[in-house]
Amino acid sequence: MSTAGVTLVIPTYNGARRIEDPLRALLAQAAPSESFEVVVVDNNSKDGTAQVVESSPSAAGLRQRGVDVRVVHEGRQGLLFARLRGIQEARRDIVCFLDDDNVPEPNFVTDGLALFEDAKVGVVVSRLFPRYEVPPPPSIGRREHLLAINHRMGDAVVDFGARPTLAPTIGAGLWLRRAAFLESVPWQNPEQLLPDRLGNKLLSGGDIEFGYLLGKAGYERRYAPTLKMWHIIPRSRFETRYFMRLIVGVVRSEQTLQARYMGRRFQGLARLKACAQLVGAGLASPALALRSDPVREVLFVLARRWAQVQGPYTHLH
Repeated sequence: MSTAGVTLVIPTYNGARRIEDPLRALLAQAAPSESFEVVVVDNNSKDGTAQVVESSPSAAGLRQRGVDVRVVHEGRQGLLFARLRGIQEARRDIVCFLDDDNVPEPNFVTDGLALFEDAKVGVVVSRLFPRYEVPPPPSIGRREHLLAINHRMGDAVVDFGARPTLAPTIGAGLWLRRAAFLESVPWQNPEQLLPDRLGNKLLSGGDIEFGYLLGKAGYERRYAPTLKMWHIIPRSRFETRYFMRLIVGVVRSEQTLQARYMGRRFQGLARLKACAQLVGAGLASPALALRSDPVREVLFVLARRWAQVQGPYTHLH
């Protein structure tokens, strides 16, 4: 039986060096202590993450305030399984996912809960700003949305509607009505869902799938710009090979969702068109080389076109 308030679920894999940042931000929340709890889902970490949480000054401060802070273990590797474990462990009506490199603003919990006073709301998307260790190169700055950054959506509320559409329900800072999730998402059969990040595989789209399924069930989905968070991004995320893999993973995951829910087929003419676009991108490389950060710009465009040729994922689990 769940009670009023929100469970902040933080899935983490080898997050010992990062986990203090979101915990410190939660300690600084202006919300009453009885209105939230924290569940850290340790997804087979090898660096002592669970012990770091238990000895964390911020976790101790939260507990002194009366906030329940728990560490639970999820043995099935992957972000999907960690999030599902968090949903199952939650004791509050609302669940909000945080990544272990997220820092919410002090009004985050209070303002988020206020949005769920409307019983029709099932999904709320937060506004994420980057906190870069070093400035990104231009080619990556132009694609920062691939790093779970959405602040350019603007200052106005966006209503994605209560219907079966694929909306940008980004997983970092994603708020969900727990009962609606358990009714609408086949959480007991995770093989029916996108696995999301799985080891070194840069898959994505599980958060978009959650939003689609709750929209299909008739729950409203909204982007709430007042729910501000910072996403800490280290320089390692700018490594060219990594970012190319990220592009391929995002594009192919998008295609998988389009095929699964929108009935879009990626065979025959669609694949021929993707091949033609890949060739066209290669021919256009001299023009792309005129942009700032030219080598990466060319590689990233080609990576996207190559991903489109490969098409949707067929073997995900």
